[in-house]
Amino acid sequence: MVISMTGFGNAVSETPELNIRVEVRSLNSRGLDLNIRVPRNHSEKEITLRSKLSTRLQRGKVTINIETEATGTATAKSLINTERLSLLYKELKAIAVQEGAQYENLLPALIARPEMIQPQADDNTNSADDWPQIEKTLNEALDKFEAFRKAEGEALHVELVSYINNISKSLEKVVLQKDTRVEKIKSDIKDKLSLIIEEGRIDETRLEQELIFYTEKLDITEEIVRLGTHLNYFLEAMEEAAPGKKLGFISQEIGREINTIGSKANDADIQKDIVIMKEELEKIKEQCLNVL
Repeated sequence: MVISMTGFGNAVSETPELNIRVEVRSLNSRGLDLNIRVPRNHSEKEITLRSKLSTRLQRGKVTINIETEATGTATAKSLINTERLSLLYKELKAIAVQEGAQYENLLPALIARPEMIQPQADDNTNSADDWPQIEKTLNEALDKFEAFRKAEGEALHVELVSYINNISKSLEKVVLQKDTRVEKIKSDIKDKLSLIIEEGRIDETRLEQELIFYTEKLDITEEIVRLGTHLNYFLEAMEEAAPGKKLGFISQEIGREINTIGSKANDADIQKDIVIMKEELEKIKEQCLNVL
């Protein structure tokens, strides 16, 4: 089925210690261009994620952003800089004794000073214990992302079918005109040569052979058949898994047959239909760039 390379999905979850936010977005690309941003404490997971998701995502310029934030219940642990506190307390106490001052409230005052505290992150924050919940949130975001891609793909499928049908309609018009076009060319050539035949001795048999050869060069029957086959093949390929690259190749073949018919047609009415087919083909090529 047709799936779009453009997609978006996000998910949010909470644990007693952590808020988790995951966002997945993608644009079209020839291959898979995967950019993963994980919390610093889980940076070792990036390689594993990249390997795991490569098959699932297949193609596209994909950005995955995983953010975590400690909740109010996840308080940070603080450690006292005991060495600095002890040294400073002893020095100030000695001065207080020397000066006959009170020093009973000296310790609480020193502990309150910011430089005496060394904050450390809670062991539970962004620890290995959090990863299963982070991975679960990531999978929820990826599920939404894939659902978005499929919905976009359904719209792409409808558009591509309509463009192929438009080319088929124009091709049917060309088929109706091709036989009368050849007869018209023959008639025009014979009319122009009739005067020459009357004035001189010309081998009419040889002339008929040359006319047949000439009109065969202008015959577009084979190109019409091949173009019809390519159009049907395009519709069949859309039902396959991840057909984006194949559809691109088929559209190139469709373009070759349209161009050949246009160059051999030598007919103003047929050229109008050729222009319409080329316009529809450009739309197909543009949309194929976004098909997974």
